Amino acid sequence: MTQTRRRGAALEAAIYLATREILAEEGLAGLTFPKVADRANTSKPVIYRRWDSPFALAIAALQDKIKRENNGRTDEIKLTGRTLAEDLTQVLKRFTVSMKTFDESYLGSLMGGLNKEQGAAIQRMIAEGNAIDINAIDRVVKRAQDRDELGAGTLPDQVKLLPFDLLRYHLFVNQEFSDAELASVIDDVLLPAYHHALEH
Repeated sequence: MTQTRRRGAALEAAIYLATREILAEEGLAGLTFPKVADRANTSKPVIYRRWDSPFALAIAALQDKIKRENNGRTDEIKLTGRTLAEDLTQVLKRFTVSMKTFDESYLGSLMGGLNKEQGAAIQRMIAEGNAIDINAIDRVVKRAQDRDELGAGTLPDQVKLLPFDLLRYHLFVNQEFSDAELASVIDDVLLPAYHHALEH
């Protein structure tokens, strides 16, 4: 019996899943459009029309997995903390979910031997991620200002990105970051920095 071809969101999900499976099994070097089409039960032209290269498809498939496992972007979550520290903890714990998605096997597949075009694609992905992270911290700070925990003003972008950069570093060196360490960073680094930058 002939299998019905998927369409729309179902087809996209099948393509991304097939891409991630091939990446895990063979790495980026083994990722080709024909392999993805065969595994996702679709035609090669469908994939060629949408993505410029297997590398671009790999990036899109990774971003899809991060979004699915993270239940949305960090700047879209419903903040429920009663304090600045609690909101920061919620955002940064959610961020670690997406970082764990970008595990060692994907790092090896995507970061090894990048050409100029692929390096530029990675830089765009990082820039897009930074914009989301900055927006997430803006939401946290606005809530803290509404509670009168912080004074008026805007944090410098480098301060907003500090905890995310730290968590990414631990990913790249393959080190776990415990809840106790996260609490220490929030209490001993972030809160003093925020209060210094946004004094009443």
